Amino acid sequence: MTNKGQKDVLINCLIPLHLKDPLTYIWPFEDKEPQVGTRLLLPLKGRDIVGILWEKKAKPPDASIKLKKVKKVLDKEALLPTNLLNFIKWAANYYFYPIGRAVAEALPPEFISSTKKGTAKIADKSLKIGKSQFKILSWDNKQIKRYSHEQKKAISFIEKSLLSEQFEPILLFGVTGSGKTAVYIEAVKRCIKADRAALIMVPEIAMTSQLAGRFKAVFKEQVAILHSGLTPAQRRDEWLKIRKGICKVALGTRSAIFSPLKDLGLIVVDEEHDHSYKQEERFKYNARDLALVRGKMEGATVILGSGTPSVQSFYNAQIGRYKLIEMKERIPGAKLPRIFLIDRRKEKKGNKKTKKLEINWLTERLKIEISETLKRKEQVLIFLNRRGFATFIFCPECGYVFKCKACDVTLSWHRKNRAILKRAQKEDLDKYSGVLSCHYCGEHYPALPICPKCNGQTIKSTGFGTEKIADDLIELFPGITVARVDRDTLSRRKELEKILFSFKEGEIDCLVGTQMVTKGHDFPNLTLVGIIWADMSLNVPEFNAAERTFQLLSQVAGRAGRTQKRGKVLLQTFMPDHYSITCAVEHDFLRFYKKEIELREELGYPPFLQMINLRFSGTKKARVEECAEKLFEIIYKNQDSDDKINILGPVPCPKSKIKSKYRFQILLKGKRQNLRKICYLIDKHRAKLLPTTIQLEIDVDPISFT
Repeated sequence: MTNKGQKDVLINCLIPLHLKDPLTYIWPFEDKEPQVGTRLLLPLKGRDIVGILWEKKAKPPDASIKLKKVKKVLDKEALLPTNLLNFIKWAANYYFYPIGRAVAEALPPEFISSTKKGTAKIADKSLKIGKSQFKILSWDNKQIKRYSHEQKKAISFIEKSLLSEQFEPILLFGVTGSGKTAVYIEAVKRCIKADRAALIMVPEIAMTSQLAGRFKAVFKEQVAILHSGLTPAQRRDEWLKIRKGICKVALGTRSAIFSPLKDLGLIVVDEEHDHSYKQEERFKYNARDLALVRGKMEGATVILGSGTPSVQSFYNAQIGRYKLIEMKERIPGAKLPRIFLIDRRKEKKGNKKTKKLEINWLTERLKIEISETLKRKEQVLIFLNRRGFATFIFCPECGYVFKCKACDVTLSWHRKNRAILKRAQKEDLDKYSGVLSCHYCGEHYPALPICPKCNGQTIKSTGFGTEKIADDLIELFPGITVARVDRDTLSRRKELEKILFSFKEGEIDCLVGTQMVTKGHDFPNLTLVGIIWADMSLNVPEFNAAERTFQLLSQVAGRAGRTQKRGKVLLQTFMPDHYSITCAVEHDFLRFYKKEIELREELGYPPFLQMINLRFSGTKKARVEECAEKLFEIIYKNQDSDDKINILGPVPCPKSKIKSKYRFQILLKGKRQNLRKICYLIDKHRAKLLPTTIQLEIDVDPISFT
């Protein structure tokens, strides 16, 4: 307690709730100095919560507000270093996200909490590293003794950049199989030699195992792994190893950008083009972009690596913002695969009277190539960016289409995915033909049901996903081993790693997968890639659909022929003349970039203008639309008269209803300062502008509008 007549010491604290500003508390401990970044036990509305000390000195609030005292200090020293707090503050401000929630999402689970149960659990724990363990599979870790001329050149430049201890962004444009990972390892070696820390980022959990195996082989116990596939205890221990300086190398997915590394000297963003670096829920940050911000704050070298760079990154390299380093040849002496187009428009229809197995996704040429590849004891990869067994379920008697009751999307049929079946049914699984599943809200319904409209029992399905392709391959080629890699297998991280490792070891003949198999993986005996529906990603309402298509096709094709055996890729498409597809076939990134950048400039898309998407959601459709219209009027009246903003909308989102909430959006395009001025106004007064029943998400630099 403070002495009589002595003024209370006031501090500001961040709590993990959606509050715009920190909360002010009284610091009652005379024998302790407040430390920014420490966790505190705080009273809030009749319960205790765990928050973070944000500012030592706070201004007294309104006299009518009765302040409460901090109950307990949970840390002997600051949990969050000042440099990391400043970085999180910048990110929260840029993405218009509450700072308290941003800190909560930057930390592993069970560090801070706003719930009674979570707070009690945290208050009883000390910041000691536990005994949690997880196994990293022993991937082939033979170190390259001789580097190519291009690799040596890249390593030399990166070393000079590291020695300067100044921020330098580098775009490492290396074709698939050119040895970018070896360059990363050498860069980390030099970073550690200079007694600085390194951060390696990958876009997917599926990639961490193989890359972690290679880094662990070189840097042993200096490497910490961070991603959501770990248990809470594992994530906590790995994070603490970094915070205490035991590990100087952090490797993980997008959330690893908030690693508490001290004296950060190097950040590597592998597959920098990948959309997975953008978080689409809650804190909508882009980890690739934040890597550049953190690198600038800490004087670090930032390497953006890709065989198919994003249009924006390559543009920045072209105008001199980034240093461009190119690696145009594969190693050691391997060649890029040959890619062949199969025009499905010209495909001849088979004889329906025959009793042969009819497979609508497979052309005769691809079937022959698969057969010949398997006879040579080589491996096959089949790519389709759609999971499940069937994607469209309907009643042929009345035309009823089975849709999710909570979302405006059709249901997918999962026939043999036992993980989904177990969640959906408690009875004997064998008497069911699977479940109809919504890929947005996760709801499940029995399959195949009676039609709710006409009681018809002849329910039919059409469309196909990875599950059906895997089943068809087993029927077509008896005796082969087939495995799937998609989000249904991702729910079991260990099983996923086992599948990828077994394929690499040659224990699996054919791998069927979604975009998770398109990047980062190195399978020496994989010589044939079949792309089932190359133009599927072109048929989405996104400004970057062509870019995404080119990247997906180029990346999945790049899995083939990474040794002396040259690979072959068969690409099935209904749009063989689209520039994204023809450029992918010719491995011609520059031609694709020139075409795409011209269109972006003509239409006013990034990198020439910034975009911010405002998404409204609520349970009452009319009310959501009304609020969106109201905000449109405010934006229109408050925009800069000299440089007006391009306002598109309000319109329903392409997926207009998700999880029982109707959704509308307004897309803003314009100069950065003008957009942010408007969004600051909206964010500051959103409580007055919108009722509590309507949620507004401000998505800065959006990459998806669905």
